[in-house]
Amino acid sequence: MKERIDKVLEILARNGYRSVAELSADLRVSEMTVRRYLDKLEDRALIKRTHGGAFAGQEMIEVDYRVRETVRRAEKEAIGRAAWSLVQPGESIYIDAGSTTAYLALAMDDTRRITVVTNSTTVLQALEHKANIQTIVLGGKVHAASHSLVGHLAEQAVEQFRFTKAFLGTVGINLQEGFTQSNVDEVPVKKKVAANAREVIVLADSSKFNVDVLVMFLRLEQVHVVITDHGVRPADRASLEDQGIRVIIAPPIPGRD
Repeated sequence: MKERIDKVLEILARNGYRSVAELSADLRVSEMTVRRYLDKLEDRALIKRTHGGAFAGQEMIEVDYRVRETVRRAEKEAIGRAAWSLVQPGESIYIDAGSTTAYLALAMDDTRRITVVTNSTTVLQALEHKANIQTIVLGGKVHAASHSLVGHLAEQAVEQFRFTKAFLGTVGINLQEGFTQSNVDEVPVKKKVAANAREVIVLADSSKFNVDVLVMFLRLEQVHVVITDHGVRPADRASLEDQGIRVIIAPPIPGRD
């Protein structure tokens, strides 16, 4: 039983939220058994229960980037391509640190002359050899788990820029309030970027919906567009659209699963 309970923790750490039915399929056990596992984990304050599922507790959400980049890869790649289709030549954009936003950088070809500002070392690696993309990296303290640059230097630097579009990641989406983050150090940079952007676009795979973690960094009304994957529930999509947010469903990439 301990091995399966540990597996539940691993799945929730990777995905954020998982329904009882999904966990049942993941573990190949009954939903009743899954609920017993979740009861034990909740008693130890390691997870948060919701109606029909559970998500990782705040101390579990901040998973190392090397783990996150392997999870839901096909969905993130599709989201990255959809985001790139929104960028026009001549724009000045911001790309946030995170495993989903990194797929935007990976989707970029070298056919459009644009400027990219980022606090992500992963984005830098993806763009540094592209001649038509001028890449500017914020300074600051390295946050190892997210491969990001944070702190006073990063916050001070980003205040100097204005962006046509800001592509931000999120750990969770609270459909009543806004977008949440587990790494407190990244929040001030995200807020300053959003304040200086003409259009704020959040990239979030469908597992991020109805996940609420440590810090709210943007309210719903501060975001213009959410790009997600085909796994989003119609009710969740409608909830965002009813609040004035355009939702783009990234089409699946043929041959990816």
